[in-house]
Amino acid sequence: MTFKARRKHPRFKTNDPISYVCIDNNGNRISEGKGKAINVSKGGILIETQDLFNWQDILLLGIDLKDKSVSVKGRVVYCNTDDSGMVQTGIEFLETGEIILTEEMTIEPWKCPECGQKNDGLSTHCIRCDYTDEAFIEVQRKLASESIKKTRKQQKKLILTYLIATLAIIVVGTFLGLIGVLPRF
Repeated sequence: MTFKARRKHPRFKTNDPISYVCIDNNGNRISEGKGKAINVSKGGILIETQDLFNWQDILLLGIDLKDKSVSVKGRVVYCNTDDSGMVQTGIEFLETGEIILTEEMTIEPWKCPECGQKNDGLSTHCIRCDYTDEAFIEVQRKLASESIKKTRKQQKKLILTYLIATLAIIVVGTFLGLIGVLPRF
């Protein structure tokens, strides 16, 4: 069994900028710098930097995604230098609630057409029968992308509605205060 086949979670390529702070067991800064993310999964991230880390070092990462910045804490599980002198470091997330996958990388939870197994929104193959069909996965990703766009549109409408309602309350309150119906503050 290859290392890739033993992975718990599928990985998604990315090229997002990162900043990091390496800390010791007491929380003191050892080093800090910048780099980029190479790939990301539910369980960890592969980053590329100019600095070499030790096994088990703790890193606080700041990852600049398309429209937001995310902070995550992780532990170095391996560190390799490539031919160009850049260092690729595999980091295991320590706080599972801080999954940094962007919405565009995920697909909707899906049911395998071969065996009927329900699969999570990150797997590109069935966890029971290993079914994979790129056309099927692309359809799932397209549906997920459309769902995300629809959700964002609904959120924008909701925010606009709240904003308009707040402004209406302020205007009506001011008017009622001016004509003497409401006491002045």
